Amino acid sequence: MKKALSVLLLLCLNSAIGVAPAADYPTRHITIYVGYPAGGATDTAARIVTNQVSKYLEQPMIVSNKPGAGSAIAAEFVAKSKPDGYTLFSATATTVIQTVAIRDNPYKISDFTPIVGLYSMPLVIVVKGDSKLNTIEDLIEFAKKNPNKLNMGTPGVNSVHHFALELLKQEAGIEVHHIPFQGDAPAATGLMGGHVDAAFLGLVAVAEPIKAGAMKALVMTTSKRVSQFPNLPTMAEKGFKKTGNIISWGGVAAPAGLPAAILEKLSASYQKAANSPEVIKQLEKVGFATTYMNAKEFNEFVKEEHKRLADIAQRAKMVK
Repeated sequence: MKKALSVLLLLCLNSAIGVAPAADYPTRHITIYVGYPAGGATDTAARIVTNQVSKYLEQPMIVSNKPGAGSAIAAEFVAKSKPDGYTLFSATATTVIQTVAIRDNPYKISDFTPIVGLYSMPLVIVVKGDSKLNTIEDLIEFAKKNPNKLNMGTPGVNSVHHFALELLKQEAGIEVHHIPFQGDAPAATGLMGGHVDAAFLGLVAVAEPIKAGAMKALVMTTSKRVSQFPNLPTMAEKGFKKTGNIISWGGVAAPAGLPAAILEKLSASYQKAANSPEVIKQLEKVGFATTYMNAKEFNEFVKEEHKRLADIAQRAKMVK
């Protein structure tokens, strides 16, 4: 009888020990990894939201930039990390694209636990303010007359921007020289430095230079114009329906196997932050559209995006 009671007590203790970390979570700082350098669109969004979430979790949240391989280095690092809620990833459309465009990609979508969907953002083709190219028609005409003479930058190979560029090449029937950078900010710097003639970037990264006249925006990838730039035409308006359907989006994910109790706490905190007037105002001010999705909705969205982008990648012959 005593032996049975001892075994029962031991089982109860083990059970308590097993759930204690989730029940007490978080007890220390949380790190969210961004696969791009500081100053880019993904980094900006992560910092805006993270500052608010840390208040609800009552623990510091550190945004750590781990750029490289179109964000794959950060994604793989998080995918292989312990699913304890202390290592998170700023997931984007590129996270999904790499799983469909690269056969030996180091991670799969199933390696993550989607936590929350936060924002969407149009992409925009920009040139320097003093460029002779003033419209998307000018760019296409130049590219057709000068195959592979136009250098066009993106934030990286297999980024959603690269994806959009490949679709544009197909739809417009042009050949341009793709110059990949390590994020929006470096690509914007490369454009201003004259290293590329044009760039496909996130609106957030170039909104201020456009307003200041340092850059000119030729077109953006949305179905309708945005209030921030009402005179900027969309790709759909110009007849490029496939390219016009490609936008950037972002959210937060953790390694697969995240305990339900921790997922619930993170999801609840992110929901409060995403619906905070302060966060919405900050995101919209820099060019994001707030598109909150809870864990279940974000999980379904990612699965649908995977199917849609895989189909586009096959048709565009981007799978390598």
